Formats: sequence, structure tokens, C-alpha cells
Amino acid sequence: MIKVSQTATPAAAQLPARAAGPRIGQATAVGAAGFAWCSLALGLTTTGAFDAANGSIILVGTFFYGGLVQLIAGFFALAGGASFAAAFLTSYGAFWLGYTAIEYWAAPHIVSEAVSAATGKGLSGADAGAAAGHAVTQSLGLFLIGWLVVTVIFAIASTGTNAVVLTAFGVLTLTIIMLISAYLGASSAGVPQDFSLKAAGYLEIILAAVAFYLVLAELTNENFGRDLLPLFPLNRRPTLGAA
Repeated sequence: MIKVSQTATPAAAQLPARAAGPRIGQATAVGAAGFAWCSLALGLTTTGAFDAANGSIILVGTFFYGGLVQLIAGFFALAGGASFAAAFLTSYGAFWLGYTAIEYWAAPHIVSEAVSAATGKGLSGADAGAAAGHAVTQSLGLFLIGWLVVTVIFAIASTGTNAVVLTAFGVLTLTIIMLISAYLGASSAGVPQDFSLKAAGYLEIILAAVAFYLVLAELTNENFGRDLLPLFPLNRRPTLGAA
């Protein structure tokens, strides 16, 4: 998701210079682009700016770009010695894979099974579906509480990187808080609380803008060999090795 400038301040602890050999490129920029894409796509649909039908096409992007690409980028960052970058890329790569599985398979399967079981017993399928939908949204709220803890940890650690990274984690923290509020405050039929859900959608769009700027700055600054787009480093210690 977010990365530290290689030309200014590293995202992880300062590393000793490595022996000469093949250089690992901007793995974090690759992963951050996937996270930014997912945030933008979900933000636009959550706010109602676009009608995404059942969202299946967007889930293809969350699986491959937000999930697999980000996860692989995290392993490359780990191989390059960038522990901070590797931690958040692999974590949120797993998040997007899990999100895709929940939206595409787990949640619909739970509701469908509840309706089928109720119908088989001569009960109301609609009532069973509503109850199952409520249980799913409550579970999503609990799922996100765990991710809130993880995100707060990354937000605290990002105070040693740069202002863009810190801003991204700050906005992500607020986004998750609003989503938790929306899901835990869902109606008895499982419909998320509208105000909190839309607020989370607008925050996702802001998050996408910050993450896309980070990617642009990292790649542009590396290609030109100087800081054309500032990242406003918060840690002024000199870099001893590339991440």
C-alpha cells in the first residue's frame, strides 16, 4: 500500500549496505498501486457514484491486483530487506484475497444455505435470509476490528517514514472505523448503516488518491534520480542501503 522514498527516507529500519548483486526494484510501488486501485473501485461503488451490479467484475481486480500482485510484491520487498514494506504489502494482499473470498463465496453461501434450510423445513426463506444477512454483516464488523488493530500498528510505525505514508495509514484507519460502524450498526435484515458506509466510501476515494500519488512519486523520483514529487520525510537519518 504505502512506501517510503528510496531517495529520501526508508520505510523500514536503516539497513547495512548489501553486497553487489541483482537489485530489487520498487516492489512497494507495485503493491501500492494495487491497493490504490481497489480503494478507488470500491469507493466509487460504495458512494453510489457507479452501479457495479453485483460487483463480481470488481472482485476480479481485488483478487488479482489487490491480492496476488500485492502479496508477491511484499515477498520481493522482504527479499530486499524492507521489513516495513514487506509487512504491510503481505498483510493487505492477504486482506484483499480474504475480502474477495468473503464477497464472492462465503457471504452468499451462508445466506443461500440459510434460505435453503429454512425452505426445507417449511419456514420463511425471506426471514432466514434476513437473519443470515444480519449475521454476515456483524461478522464483517468483527473481521474489520482485527484489521483495525493491524492498521493502527502500521500507522504508528509509519511515523518514521514520510508524511504521505502516514497520511495514507491515517485515512485507512478512519475508513475501517467507518466500515465497522456501518456493519455493526446494520439493520435486522443485514443492511449496513447508510451514513457510515458512504462516509467510508468517500474516505476510500481519498485513500486511493494518496496511494496513487505515492506510487507516482516513487516511480518518478526513481526514474529521474531526484525528488521531483516530494514525500515530506519524517525520518532524517541517512539511508545506508536501498530497500
